[in-house]
Order: sequence, then structure tokens, then C-alpha cells
Amino acid sequence: MSESGRPVAWPSGARAVRALLTDPALPAVALGIAAIAAVLYAPVLTWAITGGLAGYSLSGSV
Repeated sequence: MSESGRPVAWPSGARAVRALLTDPALPAVALGIAAIAAVLYAPVLTWAITGGLAGYSLSGSV
């Protein structure tokens, strides 16, 4: 809305870009891809997290 209370007239290209950026499908697709990648790399991620926690505890930070 503008200061006068009237809706701002968006150009058609800007409206399309804004619609794409605010569409909830984009984050859902990104999270789906991240979930699939996490499942494929689960053993590596598990060892990385375990190693990070072990290093943190052995460093005397706990």
C-alpha cells in the first residue's frame, strides 16, 4: 500500500517474481531435496556429528 492507502501498481514482471518468492512450494521443494540428501548421506552425517561431539567433549569445553 502507498501512503495514500491505495494499492501499489506492481509491474507484471515484478508481480511474477514476488509471487515466486512468496510461494510456499519453493521452500517445500528445497526441504524435500535436503531431506533426500540427508537420507543418502546419513552414515557420513552421523559420523561427522559424533566426531564433532567427541572433539568438543575431549577438548575440555564441557
